[in-house]
Amino acid sequence: MKQGLKAVDDFAIAADRGAVAPNALVNVLFHSLYENQEQLANRDLAPNQNVTVADFRGFVEEMLENGYTVVSPAQIDAGLSPGRRYLTITFDDGYFNNMLALDVLDQFRVPATFFVSTDHVQQNKAFWWDAFSRELTRSGVSPDRQKSEIEQLKGLTPEKIDAYLCQRFGHAVLKPCGDIDRPFTPRELGRFALNPWVHVGNHTRDHAILTNCTPAEMVDQITVCQNALADLVGYRPVAIAYPNGNCSPAAVHAAVAAGLRVGFTVAPRPPRLPLDSDSRMLLGRFFFHGGQDIRRQCRLFGARFVPSHALKTMMQSA
Repeated sequence: MKQGLKAVDDFAIAADRGAVAPNALVNVLFHSLYENQEQLANRDLAPNQNVTVADFRGFVEEMLENGYTVVSPAQIDAGLSPGRRYLTITFDDGYFNNMLALDVLDQFRVPATFFVSTDHVQQNKAFWWDAFSRELTRSGVSPDRQKSEIEQLKGLTPEKIDAYLCQRFGHAVLKPCGDIDRPFTPRELGRFALNPWVHVGNHTRDHAILTNCTPAEMVDQITVCQNALADLVGYRPVAIAYPNGNCSPAAVHAAVAAGLRVGFTVAPRPPRLPLDSDSRMLLGRFFFHGGQDIRRQCRLFGARFVPSHALKTMMQSA
């Protein structure tokens, strides 16, 4: 099925003659960065995008060559002029390994936004999906099965997930293994945020999937993160990335009430310009995958119609 969708997507791109849709904002999502190919053998992270610094550099270079202007959430909030191609580079969660992005940002002089879950930073707590994956790997569970089991746990609140992991594997399960899987420390995040190309965003207090929360819990998750980031980096962000991309009218309301003016989901769609206040809080994002054809992925991000993206959006809305 994947091969069939790939062929249909390639046909759509060819029919479009590789044209990049004008008047659009393309938002691309990363999580972790690996220093090199050799580091990919590490099993401290959940089955993920396997993006190396070289992959990231190639992506930025390709998008700039295609005529994109890289923007920050504050620029989106201020308003983007129609008729141009814009790109937002985003990283979710708050991994220390995001430090590896700085050389690329400095080289190309482009901004990126790093959405941080503040409890992980303040408590030096491993991200639960990495901790769970490590334990499953030790038990011989395949990567595909790991992804399935991780998805099942996403239906629980962070507190229930942590309790389940600690009961099953012991309390040490949420201790990071090293620099690859750990979050920033408070001091590291503060110094990281001083870089002129770095913008920090809200990713809730402890990476709560907001659609699993009550309205009061949504408010707590978002506002506690806003206040913590004000202490950690010296300002309250203007943008939020909804964990797992899940949001609802109540979640958007809580975000707006906390002073957030730009919101990112993971629906694979580029919004059209100009943006209004509603569309600014529900911006789509594309996943970038390491080890895959960079030029092809960038063409898919900018294409006017991609069948697999339309299918994924329809399934997420169902």
